[in-house]
Amino acid sequence: MIGQSRLLTELANLVKRTRADGVSACAQAGSQQVLRFAHEAIHQDVAQDTVMVTVKVILDGRVGVASVDTLEGARLRQCAQAALDIAAHAPPQEPVPPLPARHRLRWRADYVAATARAGPAECVRAVQQLVRLCRGAGAQLAGSLMVGERELAVANSAGTACHAASTVCGAKLVTMYRKLSGYASGVHRDFARLNLEELLARSLRQSLHRRDPVAVPLGAHAVILEPEAVAELLEWLGYIGFGAKSVEERTSFLAGRVGERLLHADITILDDGTDPKSLRMPFDYEGTPKRRVVLIDRGTALGPVYDAVYGMKFGHPSTGHALPADEPEGPLPLHLAIAPGRAPASELVRRCERGLWIPRFHYVNGLLNPREAVMTGLTREGCFLIEDGKLTAPVATLRFTQSILEALRHVRGVSKERRLVGDPSIDAGCKLVPTLSLGAFTFTGRSAA
Repeated sequence: MIGQSRLLTELANLVKRTRADGVSACAQAGSQQVLRFAHEAIHQDVAQDTVMVTVKVILDGRVGVASVDTLEGARLRQCAQAALDIAAHAPPQEPVPPLPARHRLRWRADYVAATARAGPAECVRAVQQLVRLCRGAGAQLAGSLMVGERELAVANSAGTACHAASTVCGAKLVTMYRKLSGYASGVHRDFARLNLEELLARSLRQSLHRRDPVAVPLGAHAVILEPEAVAELLEWLGYIGFGAKSVEERTSFLAGRVGERLLHADITILDDGTDPKSLRMPFDYEGTPKRRVVLIDRGTALGPVYDAVYGMKFGHPSTGHALPADEPEGPLPLHLAIAPGRAPASELVRRCERGLWIPRFHYVNGLLNPREAVMTGLTREGCFLIEDGKLTAPVATLRFTQSILEALRHVRGVSKERRLVGDPSIDAGCKLVPTLSLGAFTFTGRSAA
């Protein structure tokens, strides 16, 4: 870890030396080790240290942004000069929002020292144990294990100085038995609490079945979506609809519909970068503290998330959802959640007379019709037929084409349990989601049984 003192000192000095109307510097740093394994062997072992500094300058109503992947002083100064040169030739932006006002924020609550100390030997032992357990069950195992630490620091000419340090670890496991495969993923701040054996057991429950996959008729089916499947759809909803930029461009399903009932009353969607149950992030890439934002309240659309630029356009304060200054997507929600329901997840299955149990989706494309959130994708591992409240037979891969807004108007149940879903190899972002029971989900293609 580089450390709070050095990161903030380097950024503060850079801001002080750069002559402009406004200067903001953001540093993302981290180290991670990744093991990838298959056929009872580790085939890739990667250790990586990274740092990225992004400088934003405001000069005579113009904005310039440049980045550099080092903390070396001369390179930082070159980066700042590049941002100034870009601003000098950029078109004017009127008005340019002010930088976040002076405040200080230091955060280490999500830094677990034992995770940071977990070395290659400990990770290798964990993988070896998983391989032994999977071999004992008669299945094959593939997947990845990642352990790392991260830092985010922001300093600006208005006096803001923020730093946060955290650890993260995660695993993706695929088990294979005869013609079937299963999948499970997990993520946590604490390596000791990742519970790899539970993940393996979840994946094995999907793959250890003696029946070959069956084909089901195409068309609408009731479905039980496990958290990984829900998280994939929710991530796409966040990308295409819950940011202020897509609302301004009227590609969002929220545009012109705030205050309308869009979903079933059992669905509340929010983004909360302060929730300790998530991979929280105390401030955004502009240095603005995160705020809890309810996006859908009991089915009713409330509104998007904002950064400084789009907050000024909409007359709304920033909600702490700025991306790095060199990202063109505008503000996006990175810590999405669906409020829990009342029923146990197992009860949702018992209530289903006939339908499909879907652990996760794959190759989802959410850009077919963003205004109605029409998406397509595949079921991949672990899809099972539900008959009379029981999982009876594995189902061959299906392709869905479905408006997710329409699907979420036909909610039959929301589980009280929620699972944290995230990719630890990505710098930020996670979803905290329940299992959902939906009355109709449309499938338009399938593979051979």
